[in-house]
Amino acid sequence: MGANSALRKVLKALLYPVANDATYAWIQACSKAWDIKRGTWREPELELVPLALKSGETALDLGANFGIFSLAMGKAAGATGRVICFEPVPFTFQALRRVGKLLRFPRSVELLELGCSDTNATIEFEVPVQTSGALSAGQAYIRGRNDSRPGSEGQVRWEETRTVRAEVVRLDDRLEGIEKLSLIKADIEGAEYFAFRGAENLINSFLPTVICEINPWFLDGFNVSLDELIDFFSSKGYSIYFFEDGSGERRLRPVTRDEIVEDNYVFIHTSNLDRFASLL
Repeated sequence: MGANSALRKVLKALLYPVANDATYAWIQACSKAWDIKRGTWREPELELVPLALKSGETALDLGANFGIFSLAMGKAAGATGRVICFEPVPFTFQALRRVGKLLRFPRSVELLELGCSDTNATIEFEVPVQTSGALSAGQAYIRGRNDSRPGSEGQVRWEETRTVRAEVVRLDDRLEGIEKLSLIKADIEGAEYFAFRGAENLINSFLPTVICEINPWFLDGFNVSLDELIDFFSSKGYSIYFFEDGSGERRLRPVTRDEIVEDNYVFIHTSNLDRFASLL
């Protein structure tokens, strides 16, 4: 752990007990906005956004968290594009909205306090609680995931959770009439398959590139197999890739399902491979 990380951990332990959630969300937003602005918080797949998404096109950010992909998508979509960001957890959404103001998200970016699934309903989410008492917003998940099974010691890094209620929607219902959908990013702690199933008409119509976190253990907690997720896309003409950017080499490497571990992967339809020619 670096010096800055250690300092932040100490500050969280000191600040949270004397701050309410709204105040802490503001502090968290300032911290995350500063990290994004300086480039100290990054995801390798951010480099793929300008290739997958062109000016005037539409992108969806499912599990927007603190908006690192939302900002990149907004810049790529430009003034004539559209970026729709979904974040269901109230605490996280408050922080996301403040990050958007601090970093001046482009006008194309729309923030919605909603989650995505294969149904339209108000449901419960579990939000892990850190030792400081603060919420671990980036690891919130739909209630009902079975985390009490072999492997939990390497996946469940918290001792308690807080239950919150939030609304989830089927994207096919919510975004009827959407145009030029080119990119979906999804990071929703094992519930990605449900969100894609609720967006199947959109995916069939536009064949967008999909940047997706895959955690096979979390999927299994929802009784979803890795095969189900991969077959959902492969049956539509997609292939799955892993983005490598180490040792000065940047490329999209095809992967088989046997190679998949907990990480980010990219589903690309054959019709969109030309956009990534420089990396293939």
